Amino acid sequence: MFLKSKFMVPVLVVVFGYLSVPASAAELQTNTTFMSEAPAWINKTRIDKVSDKIQSYLEWSIRRVTVVWYKDQDSFGKAHGYGPTVLAFSRKADNTVHLGPRVTTQNFDQIFAHELSHVISFQKYKEAIPKWLEEGLANHLSQAGSVDYQWLAAQPIPADVRELSHPFSSTPEQVRYRYIASQALVEMIAAKCDFKNLLRLSVGMKMESYLDTYCRLPDLNQSFRKWLVEQKAKSIKK
Repeated sequence: MFLKSKFMVPVLVVVFGYLSVPASAAELQTNTTFMSEAPAWINKTRIDKVSDKIQSYLEWSIRRVTVVWYKDQDSFGKAHGYGPTVLAFSRKADNTVHLGPRVTTQNFDQIFAHELSHVISFQKYKEAIPKWLEEGLANHLSQAGSVDYQWLAAQPIPADVRELSHPFSSTPEQVRYRYIASQALVEMIAAKCDFKNLLRLSVGMKMESYLDTYCRLPDLNQSFRKWLVEQKAKSIKK
């Protein structure tokens, strides 16, 4: 799922002010996706460029997904039920990606990459990637923007990073915090070990078991608190 956030720059801020999907084009089918009623500014080359980047990093050929576009916010909101901050979501039950009316030519590449990351998580990794890391991984791979560590470090730190998993019943501010914190957690793990190899090790296994042995992170909570303080200090110096 992809959320808008005022705390991540420069990419996410462009979602504000775009409220409708442009005129539709013909149906588009690629090796990875099938789209109907797609906006006229979408073409196969653009879809392939985004898909190839995510497939290459995660070393997986996506089994074709159906991409559903929504032209109005009401129908999109009813489809997911998670509140106004959601811009797009994916659903593993029927192998679909759903793009809301605030997905535009300016933010499509990053949002689509985010959702394809979820698709591969569903198809390749099954339950290997912990739920509290899923959104952060998708943000990390889709280059969702820089984490504002000054802001993040000033927020109450969760007692357990496992609290960062899909807080759909929380307030919009809490949801934003957990998505951003999850991305910061992925950045920390990637700085401590070869993240691509960590993903390879996790196929058919549980990633959590390798965070201690491979990444040498026996206490994620303590390591994360230290990381937030260090990154905040670096951001203040800039």
